[in-house]
Amino acid sequence: MPAIPRWYTPAAVRFRTDSQTWGIAPRQALLVALLPFILAVVAAATVPFKELYLWLVDEDSLIEWLQVLCLLGACIFLPLITLRLLRAGRLGIALLYGVVTLGVWFLTGEEISWGQRIFGWDTPEDLDAVNRQGETNLHNLRGVQELVPSAMLLASLYGACAPLVWAAVGSRRDVAPKHLLVPPLFLVPAFLLAAGYRLFRLLIWPEPTFVISEYGEVMELCLYLGLAVFCWLNLRLLRQLEAAPGVQDLSRPLPRRP
Repeated sequence: MPAIPRWYTPAAVRFRTDSQTWGIAPRQALLVALLPFILAVVAAATVPFKELYLWLVDEDSLIEWLQVLCLLGACIFLPLITLRLLRAGRLGIALLYGVVTLGVWFLTGEEISWGQRIFGWDTPEDLDAVNRQGETNLHNLRGVQELVPSAMLLASLYGACAPLVWAAVGSRRDVAPKHLLVPPLFLVPAFLLAAGYRLFRLLIWPEPTFVISEYGEVMELCLYLGLAVFCWLNLRLLRQLEAAPGVQDLSRPLPRRP
């Protein structure tokens, strides 16, 4: 009898199998998958209530500091993953994670304007003259600011598409670096919403109206949440692999749980 094509596997079964591979109970994985939708709906529901909406999405408000917390988590998890991969002799993937670590550190510094948002120092005059928000950062510079949405879009598309492509056409066997490069299926909604928002702004609503522009903060939170959870899951897997007897290759996932 010919093998059943991978794409024929029911989505629910594939979702459950993938979450168990990551050591997450299916119900918990479902909650993680639904969380970005809940955030998006709750934020959208506050739009008619201007003060509440501003409290959620304005500068130095709830959503932005939740973004920073997610990024700080990734800033901690990423170097720990990199060090473990270096100790295991996985130089190629460790180099990749080292580059990502530096990128996320830079992004986190930019989000808090390199401490200005915390300590409140004045922006240097030369930088204030060319920075759209008058802050100590680069991503609001004219010319650089236009590149940020493209970078966000690419990162979001990768996080959303890589798990789906792997689930559809990937090998039935666990390939060594797969879990280090491909997020779990239950994180697809977090990346997908962020990518969908960027595509919507690019193709349908390019005008920077206040409500639509500020809603992007919610989508950035979804992206950073997906990144932080992905990093935490990989760090947890690597720790489990280090503790597993007889395991030599830390880039290989743990045996699938029943």
